[in-house]
Amino acid sequence: MNLPARLERHTIVPAHSVRPRAGVLSVFSGQVRRGPWEMPQHLRLAAVMGSVEVDLREALIPEGDSEIEVFCLFGSVELVLPPGVIIEFDGDAFAGSFEFTPDSMYAPPVGAPRIRVTGSATFGSVECEVRIAGESASEAKRRRKRPEKWLQSGL
Repeated sequence: MNLPARLERHTIVPAHSVRPRAGVLSVFSGQVRRGPWEMPQHLRLAAVMGSVEVDLREALIPEGDSEIEVFCLFGSVELVLPPGVIIEFDGDAFAGSFEFTPDSMYAPPVGAPRIRVTGSATFGSVECEVRIAGESASEAKRRRKRPEKWLQSGL
């Protein structure tokens, strides 16, 4: 099923128009990236006794392959990804969690950007979830649990 255009707010841009590398570091603090911002081709996220929240639902996402590399030590990292991109998720956890909640309602179109999420969580948590723009975590959970009710609402 294709995502209705009014719910799709991320923008696919040519890979050469974004920075090749960038990072977000949080040590004993919190960092947030949301709204319209440019995702680089290689994004490094590090949370050491802190938290990092990255929301790509309204971001400029480069076409082709991108990578998000995560390091989490005694902290938390939350990634919110838009439907319509291909997600590869591979991480390790030691006394922590490295979780991905996909959204099977919307299959990515042919030629969609691919985002590879890799990394590790030690005594911390990394959570990655696909959500529609403007949707809260609890709304996404309800929608995934009862998709027929959501589809009947006309969205």
